[in-house]
Amino acid sequence: MKGDPVLQEGSRGDAVVELQQLLNKAGFSVGSADGIFGAKTKSAVVAFQRSHQLVADGIVGARTWAALREPVVVVSGLRAKIVSEANWGITNAAGIHYQQVRPIDGLNARHQLPLNIDCSGFVTLCYKWAGAPDPNGLGYNGQGYTGTLLSYLTPVSSSQIKPGDLVLWHRNGAGEHVSMVLEPGSDPLLVSHGAESGPYTVRYSASNRSHSGASVAWLKLPAVDAARARPMPEAPQALQAREKQAMGKTDPATEEALTLEPGSGPVRH
Repeated sequence: MKGDPVLQEGSRGDAVVELQQLLNKAGFSVGSADGIFGAKTKSAVVAFQRSHQLVADGIVGARTWAALREPVVVVSGLRAKIVSEANWGITNAAGIHYQQVRPIDGLNARHQLPLNIDCSGFVTLCYKWAGAPDPNGLGYNGQGYTGTLLSYLTPVSSSQIKPGDLVLWHRNGAGEHVSMVLEPGSDPLLVSHGAESGPYTVRYSASNRSHSGASVAWLKLPAVDAARARPMPEAPQALQAREKQAMGKTDPATEEALTLEPGSGPVRH
């Protein structure tokens, strides 16, 4: 049998259509599958390669074809939308910068670049743009940081996590960093915006090493799996306390010295 062709920017034809369809299915959107390997398709290929620990050169060879055709974890509903927004961040990392800004940048300007955001702001944006409730429990008032994520979300075991859930490192209850789960498993694949080079993909084990000594919390928002994505009612006093807790709080970059797995190097601005 004839093998798959090697594709790169400038390629055209049916093989490019198939490539674009597989990228869209995997959550790395290229828009319409028009059979033209342009800059948008290349960016999606690079993001896909980085997320699968392949050489991220934008050239589709045998290993990239094989990874594209591997069975994928079926993600539906809000989870699929949240993961899609995270993948958009990976693809557009060159226009996303690490800044501790509140109100959270981009809440009401979906996919507008440049974007200035910290780790908690990035995951909050993914939920907002996907149409999910605020994971900080603040009704997207522009505030929120690792502390409100930790206090509002529901803790689960690592074996229960699904794509779109969060992993948060903290010390004595004070949040340090948060990432999102892209693929569960024995060593989950995460998307992290822990430094100016983010958002990038990284294995949990590598990220955990960079937060040595911190406690780990796996967190979910129950409403993401509900038929109607509405948070449970809570006492007004709890919301008021969380609003006071969050006011002006941000998260500093903590992964500047992160050692990534081979092939998952961050984008350099």
